[in-house]
Amino acid sequence: MKNKLVWLFNFSSSWVGGGLIRTLETVKWFDNNMGAYFIINDRIKNEVSKHSKNNKYFFVSDNKVKRLFSDGYYIPKIIATIGKPDIYFSYGIPVFNDIAKINWFHISNALTLKTHKISLPLKTRIKMLILKKRIIKSIKYTNIATGESKFSVNLLKDEAKKRNLHCHYDVLPNGYDTSLIQDVLNNKRDKLSKYAITIGTFKYKKIKIALELFHEIRKTNNLKKFIIVGPHNNLPKPVLIDKYVEFRSTISREDLFTLLYNAEYYISASQIENSSNAALEALLLSKNIILSNIPSHNEMLRNFKTKKLVLNNTNKSFMILENNNNNNKIDAIPWADICKKLFDIIDDFKS
Repeated sequence: MKNKLVWLFNFSSSWVGGGLIRTLETVKWFDNNMGAYFIINDRIKNEVSKHSKNNKYFFVSDNKVKRLFSDGYYIPKIIATIGKPDIYFSYGIPVFNDIAKINWFHISNALTLKTHKISLPLKTRIKMLILKKRIIKSIKYTNIATGESKFSVNLLKDEAKKRNLHCHYDVLPNGYDTSLIQDVLNNKRDKLSKYAITIGTFKYKKIKIALELFHEIRKTNNLKKFIIVGPHNNLPKPVLIDKYVEFRSTISREDLFTLLYNAEYYISASQIENSSNAALEALLLSKNIILSNIPSHNEMLRNFKTKKLVLNNTNKSFMILENNNNNNKIDAIPWADICKKLFDIIDDFKS
């Protein structure tokens, strides 16, 4: 390993969505710059193995029986192999003991700390409540705790404060792919593409409400279809049978960015977000944006002037950003700078 600090990253629970993006971007940056050890879910073994110039990988599978009793069942064997690292960065996996000289926990999912009044399947709710207890318990072994928004960091900070537990807190936001974004922005928008788009279909994403928002604006904007990106098997029947809905279950990042760029509207009716990658990318690419009025969305839009939309027959309010061309107002950082920020946070912790 070339770096002075020995890093061990645990991304073993990340193989889809925003977690996958962060994993791959961190893997790429460290392999190109200094090298690090990574614990990776074996579902993405082929993707990360392309970056093996300086990195070393430990691949683990989803052993649900073992994880029921210990999320880090594989860690002792890894530490026996590499020795005690300088920094252990855990993405959503509770820190159960003194693994490294500096133990760092990153909140990968705000749902683990806030499930009240959030739409979740019973099995997921139970899983989140168990994980919440483990995360809070693990703070006593944690030196640094980060999240992708002030909202998510404060959720953890408040829980720790109730139990008189302390560590160093900071925000480590999502980044963006500068070259991919620029490649899309260099193209002319397809003015004939009259559609709205939403990304992600977990229950808390409230796709039925997103569809209602689409119909609220459809006629006045001459929208022809509503594209839903993500698995759709468990969506409500009204969504599945709506003639305006078009599903895209799997899609490349390039095609997704092109869809965002050409969309008339990006819509998110989500009940909760740590900090949405999709919403950030929509801010960088989409013409008009409708976001639910939740803390992490408010953080994203704090520099923008938005309009308020109240959905008919409900008390739910949404924020509309129209004719979005104010990229200078977007508080966004390229992924390379996010990786560099890891070292700034270490310096702040030590000072």
